[in-house]
Amino acid sequence: MDRFVAFHFGLVQDVGVLRDLVLLAAASPSRAIHLLVSAKLADLDDDGRWMGEIERLGAQIGVTPFVYESPFDCLRELGPGRGLVIAGSESDSRAHRDAHELFRAVPGRIRTVTLQHGFECVGFLHNARHDATAGRAVRFAADVAVGWFELERLYSVSSTERTKIFVAGPPSLINQQVRRTAPQSELPGLVCENLHSVRFVNGRMRESFLDTLLEFAERLKMVGEKLVLRPHPAGRFTQRRGVALPDNVEVSRDPLYDMDLGSFRYVISAPSTILFDFALAGVPVATWVDTGGQVDAHNFAGLSKVATVDDWWRFHLAANWERDLLVEQQDEFIRSLHLPGDIRGRYEQLLELA
Repeated sequence: MDRFVAFHFGLVQDVGVLRDLVLLAAASPSRAIHLLVSAKLADLDDDGRWMGEIERLGAQIGVTPFVYESPFDCLRELGPGRGLVIAGSESDSRAHRDAHELFRAVPGRIRTVTLQHGFECVGFLHNARHDATAGRAVRFAADVAVGWFELERLYSVSSTERTKIFVAGPPSLINQQVRRTAPQSELPGLVCENLHSVRFVNGRMRESFLDTLLEFAERLKMVGEKLVLRPHPAGRFTQRRGVALPDNVEVSRDPLYDMDLGSFRYVISAPSTILFDFALAGVPVATWVDTGGQVDAHNFAGLSKVATVDDWWRFHLAANWERDLLVEQQDEFIRSLHLPGDIRGRYEQLLELA
């Protein structure tokens, strides 16, 4: 029978999560590759940006993405062969329903895998709001759940799912990153907004972040500096709400894999995987927290924190004058996570399950 590896895209974030793993799997000619795309993803991708990225990925490997309506459409597409289906996100959480239903429907000749798709991730590593919205007993339909860290760090994995964990590290590190050494004073800062997140439990928190962002941008404008704003790919809160931005703020929606992460002087964001991505790239990062203490950032302890506009401004200056110190503190935080040594090798081992 034919051997295959299929990749399931249910959220727009899955594109960035799965891309490097798709390319790794496609490098072996012994396995057929399938790209399974939930029709519901189109509802989340209202301007077609991320469906275009899936089609671009398919063109790179010579595979046409398959958009499906039901799990049985996928089973017909995969045929009678044996193989592996890997989802960028799967659990019994409502947001992951499509992948969860597919994994419950596949026959035993097909093994199923879900990935930890962010630094904090439902079923793997929670903040307080994850616990409140998803609970503490998240279940996977997948046979294998791939984590970034050892189990003692993945303290939100429920007792019923612990035997499923395979530690491979972040898929973004399948290919080695190179750190930039350009003069930092010549680079703009980056602010990332994920205001759609469950972290923002009320409008006041969103208003606090936006007010601080806009006041900070005006300060930069006074000294002739620009700022780049990156909306979350799924939320795009500032764009969808029509938030008016100062003319020194540029909006970037480019996928991270198309960006030179080292082309920014620093990054400020509410707790998010993007802080981890840029810390790995050797860029100073700061976690935004609200002055009322409602934002749970305990999983990011070890990274700089900012709340008020004065905090943002001090970090803006420190990223230029104390950059080496900030980066060394971040590197210590990364070392404390004990990431696997051979991440590429572990994902190659995972693909052998096909």
